[in-house]
Formats: sequence, structure tokens, C-alpha cells
Amino acid sequence: MNEQAHRDTIHHDVAGQDVFDRQDERVREYREKWEKNPERLDCGSFPLHLDIESTSYCNLRCPFCATTYSHFENGYMEWETFRAIIDEASEKGLYACKLNFRGEPLLHKRLGDFIRYAKDKGILDVFFNTNAVLLTAERVEELIDSGLDRLTVSFEGFEKATYERSRVGAKFEEAVGNVEMLRAIRDAKGVSQPRIRVQTVLLPELRDRMDDYVEFWKDRADQVSYNDLEPAADTVKEKIQLVESSWICPFPYQRMTIMWDGTMTACKNDYNGKLALGRIPDTTIQDAWVKELDTLRKKHRQGKAHEIEACGECPLRMSELVKRGEVEVQQPGRHGDQNQMRSG
Repeated sequence: MNEQAHRDTIHHDVAGQDVFDRQDERVREYREKWEKNPERLDCGSFPLHLDIESTSYCNLRCPFCATTYSHFENGYMEWETFRAIIDEASEKGLYACKLNFRGEPLLHKRLGDFIRYAKDKGILDVFFNTNAVLLTAERVEELIDSGLDRLTVSFEGFEKATYERSRVGAKFEEAVGNVEMLRAIRDAKGVSQPRIRVQTVLLPELRDRMDDYVEFWKDRADQVSYNDLEPAADTVKEKIQLVESSWICPFPYQRMTIMWDGTMTACKNDYNGKLALGRIPDTTIQDAWVKELDTLRKKHRQGKAHEIEACGECPLRMSELVKRGEVEVQQPGRHGDQNQMRSG
């Protein structure tokens, strides 16, 4: 496959464009590797980014979310596990970590300690996604003082009915007020971090109202963004597990996920651990990345990703195959990956 043809098979999930826009040398190095490693099929010796699950518990029951419809054991990451992850990762040059996977990180009582430890160890970009329901003034102070670089608030739209239908258990006015409080306290302290991004899923009822969405949030957040709505396995006409494709997932060349109990998995979409690579401390992150992930990478390079159960049903893969015209969608599906709309 020539270089241009290979580029056409790659989906670029650009993590933290606002961070990448910074102009220091290490950021440029990070961006270069993030963009080029998948194109070169170069995994390096260590992931560039880790999704570290502080907890799999969530305070909401959103109908689209894995914590609602999937069945997995819930728990909180122990301090010793987190410290072991960051100690190895900092020695190996990790650039970034996101402190959530399936759950709501603000439920973890030591989240501030996690952030502070990662920043003290030199991790360039430390962030997490949140529904913001559990934000309090005390917690905001803790996040600022810990050195958090940014956080993304998941928030469907800008109207009470749409939001509360999607975020079951949350109250619109309270959640909006919490975001406003976060920005007000940060600005009053005269600091620029954490950067605040609000993102929505591009629901059908929002598709033609994105200008209103941006207008509502532009003075409450630093960045406003949206998620595409991705197809689920039962929304495409073809049997997705049988569809061969030359599309190659970029994740095995960029990032890896670690669950709350130390189980490492190849993908941030692997909610049930079907792609488990071992468990900390029995396996090092580097061994899981270099050795255990090699079989999956080979399958993708050979056009046989569909033979891997978790990849065959992956919403990202399905979305890319739809874009390429290799499968046909019958109806809208699940949430997708972030696409930036506007930076403030």
C-alpha cells in the first residue's frame, strides 16, 4: 500500500487540539507522533496517551452509555495501582493521560491526588471528561490547585428537555450553574487552567441548531464542540463482523486504556474488556503495548480487523466504514468521537 493510500485509511482522533496548539517543543513532538505514528504504522515503545479509569461507577443512567447497558464489575482505582501506572509511564515518556473511561471521575475521592501526582511526574496533558453534576466550589478549588490541564463537560444541547432526556438523573439548571461556577472561580484566581470544553452529541434535533448551541455556551466555556452520532452494530444492513476493510485503526499506535482494577485493554471502546492485555502489576504497560498488542495490529494491517470480535462491532470502525461507503446505515446509532466546532 503506498503512503497516500494508507493515509486515506486512517481516522485521526486528535486529542486536545487546544493543547496541541501550544508552541513548546514537547507539545510539537507529541503532535508529530500522534499524527504520524499511525500513518507510519509505528507504535514506538510506549503509548503516547493512557486512558486511566479512576472509577467505572457513574451517578447518571444515560440511555446511550456503557455504564447503563453493559454488564461489568464496578470499582475504584486504588492509589497503589495509579502510582504504579504513573511511575512507569513517566519513566517511559508518556505525554498525556485522561482520568476516565466508563464512569464519572468526580466520584473518586482521590481524584485531586491523582492529578497532582501525574503533573508532579511530568505528564504534559492531564484531563478528564465529566457530566459536571458533582462539581462543588470545594472540588473546583481542588482541581485548580492540583494542576489539571483541562476538562470536558459532556452536555447534550442547550435546552432543559433535550438535556434531561439524555442525561438521566441530572438537572439542567444545576449542571449549567456548575460549569459557570467552575469558570468564575478559575478566572477569579487569575489562572487559565483547567481549560473548559463543553461537548454535545450531534443528536438529530440539534443538527440544524448548532449556532444556537455555540451561542449558549461560548461565554461559559473556552471551547465548544460536538460528537458525531455513530452507528451501532444493529443499525447497518451488512453483517459488520463479516465486512473486510483496509481501514486501519489509529488507536494501537497512539493510546491504550487501563481499567480501575489495573486491567489493560487495547481500546477506549472496549467496555467489557474483550481486548484485555494483562493486568498491573502482573504485566508492565510497555510489555502490553509492544508484545500483547502486536497480534491486533497485524490483523488490522492484513485487513482482517473484522475477525477480532471487539473490533468487528466497534462503533468507530463502523463509522469509518460508513464514510467509505463499505456499509450502509439503516438508522441513527450511538455516540461518536469528538469533532471540534469552535475554540474560545
